[in-house]
Amino acid sequence: MRISSFNRLPWTGRLLFFFLLLMCWPSFRLVADTDSPNPPADAIEGKRIDITAQRLISDSANNNAEFVGDVRLRQGDTVITADSLKLFFGSESKTENASPAQSLEKLVATGNVEIKFDNRLAVAQQAVYITAQRVLTLTGPEATITSGDNTISGDTITFYRDSGRFTVEGGPNKGRVKAIILNPEDSGLE
Repeated sequence: MRISSFNRLPWTGRLLFFFLLLMCWPSFRLVADTDSPNPPADAIEGKRIDITAQRLISDSANNNAEFVGDVRLRQGDTVITADSLKLFFGSESKTENASPAQSLEKLVATGNVEIKFDNRLAVAQQAVYITAQRVLTLTGPEATITSGDNTISGDTITFYRDSGRFTVEGGPNKGRVKAIILNPEDSGLE
């Protein structure tokens, strides 16, 4: 199939083609479009998304796909593990040459979620990531983000990746926000 013919397919047809390749070719790697015809290897590595799971349920009519069972997603240095990972795609891509990864709007990871990113570890029962805003919301009892020896936890943590800002909320039943901050020896409150 020529690329120009592929780009004329409706979005759902491109998604179905992508998932058929993924199911039939285990070593298939999704590489998003880049500006140069021969991008450096590290540019490809940063955009490639590798997902493994026990099962894939693709629903092109509703523009989503769900990976179920021992899910592992890797993109660059970011690694997500969960019981389930659901991907939601835009109904129409913003550019004619957009790959499914470029039209990815939201990821929802559920059950025993662990996310390693930006030298941090996030643990929660559910994680929702909105790609356009680059906002990660962790929910569940004692959702936690750890960075080095520093830890924050609560029932809801919202992390804004662009600014590095976060909000933490306790639960409705007198849930509390907890923070452990380990300062260097030469600074702090004492």
